[in-house]
Amino acid sequence: MKIRIIFVLIIFFSINSYSQEIDSINQLESNYLLDLEIQDEESEVDEESMEIGAKDEEALQSVKFSEGLLSYINLLRDKDSLVYHFSKTIGENEILPTVDQFNKLNIERMYEVIFHPNKNKVMYVREMILNENQAWDYIYENIFDLNGVERLFIRHYSTFNSVCAEVAFELSEYFFNEQNELIKKTYSIVDGQHNPININDCWMDREEYLRYKNFDELNSNLKLNLGGLPKNNSFDKEDIEVPTQEEISKPINVEKE
Repeated sequence: MKIRIIFVLIIFFSINSYSQEIDSINQLESNYLLDLEIQDEESEVDEESMEIGAKDEEALQSVKFSEGLLSYINLLRDKDSLVYHFSKTIGENEILPTVDQFNKLNIERMYEVIFHPNKNKVMYVREMILNENQAWDYIYENIFDLNGVERLFIRHYSTFNSVCAEVAFELSEYFFNEQNELIKKTYSIVDGQHNPININDCWMDREEYLRYKNFDELNSNLKLNLGGLPKNNSFDKEDIEVPTQEEISKPINVEKE
């Protein structure tokens, strides 16, 4: 009888000890998986806020060329000269030229188009996406060279739901070379008073958007009707100048740190 009791006790303690070992192993596995999840969250990179610097003189020349096109475009936009306006009405698919005295409350998206001077080539397309309050949430600017290659893409984003500020404004600039290869990217985020904000303190509702390689790719999606526009626009070179390829090919003096 004593031998049977001792045998039962031995089996009980053996099972109990084995069960504790299993629990310990399961706990270790759970802790390991939790650590992996935390590491994954910490290693997530916000690609939108990443910055890339131009690596060589050739890249700097391409950046200078794109910045020259942007300066020319901004001058035209400030003067509202040679800028063609289009819009997309809520519930409609077609993008049409904007007419005078149109109903702004029915507009879902607004577009601007600028041609290269004296050329039948589109230089600039701007898309503004409006919300239900007719304020803009997103703006996408596309700048193309004479070959139709996208050389600069600019993304604007405004939000009242960033947590870090009453209103936050994001600006990303993607610079490309003649082969549409990314050579530089800049990023900034500011509040309503243009004070810089730490992106790590913010929650941003990232949208899906397209960056096009060239104008044909963009217009195959937007289907802008450019027929009938006076594309061969002349301009006053003493008033507004756009850089030439020869001008931007001159060497740039780079200050070494």
